[in-house]
Amino acid sequence: MISINEAIDKFLKGKNVKYLVLICFGIMILIAASPSRTGKDFKNFDSYNEKRLANILSKIDGIGDVEVMISSKANEAEGVIIVAQGAGNPEIKEQIYNASAAVLGVGAHKIEVFIKKGGN
Repeated sequence: MISINEAIDKFLKGKNVKYLVLICFGIMILIAASPSRTGKDFKNFDSYNEKRLANILSKIDGIGDVEVMISSKANEAEGVIIVAQGAGNPEIKEQIYNASAAVLGVGAHKIEVFIKKGGN
């Protein structure tokens, strides 16, 4: 029976070195071509969270129709704009701030809430 060291020596001394180099080169190409985190990934992240937040906010009594825009960097929200029909009511506006800050993990200073046209 041949040992592992002998097998490696035999492999490296033969014509198989070309194949080893080709395999390494192929692996490097695959790594270089693999998808990385791009702006598109962050936009998908923002879009997903915008829809989820708008959906949950619209279910809170008094908020009414709502739209959400999230700006993020490295999948961390940096700014949030919320336009809601019920935002004219100070209690509803506070609920929007609290719910948004809780779900996105951001401070209220990063959230702006506005009254939607046709709102209260």
